[in-house]
Amino acid sequence: MTSVRQDSVARLERLGVPYFVTGSDAMAIHGVGFRQTNDIDFVLGIDPSLYDRVLRPAFEPAYLVATLLDTPSRWMGSAIWVAGAGKADLMIRKPDPWGAEALSRRVRMVDVELGEVWVSTLEDLLLAKLEWSEGVLDGLQGRDVHQLLLSSRPFDWAYMTRWAARLGVAAALEKARSDAA
Repeated sequence: MTSVRQDSVARLERLGVPYFVTGSDAMAIHGVGFRQTNDIDFVLGIDPSLYDRVLRPAFEPAYLVATLLDTPSRWMGSAIWVAGAGKADLMIRKPDPWGAEALSRRVRMVDVELGEVWVSTLEDLLLAKLEWSEGVLDGLQGRDVHQLLLSSRPFDWAYMTRWAARLGVAAALEKARSDAA
């Protein structure tokens, strides 16, 4: 049986939309950890005007596609799968240098369930979790940051330090790094 994860990846691939998986699925694909969720998170490299013109028709009627919401750093949309439990969160970053670089740094990986899929780098995943948590490390995102840092994976610290400063989460990155040492 096809999952919402498989189906939504296949739809994005068919459309040729630049994307990458982020969040807990990206952590699992990288082999860092697994946290069960009922959704898959995507960052899309498209103009928000294409959400209703291109994305919505590619997902409906198999999905209930939510209206795109304008938030300070991103547009947030989602598609709830009608055929089963699950949802795809569809994020479009506001034009910014880090968002563009994160999209250009995405990596193609093979996942047992999804096959070949575009995934956030570990550095950009960690930065996204710090940004999402607004630098507060005592919640779910903070626990994910700690798990990433404890994974013994090599990180490009110069890259993360540079972008953490620009994203306003440098203190949180240093605290998390210190706690993981």
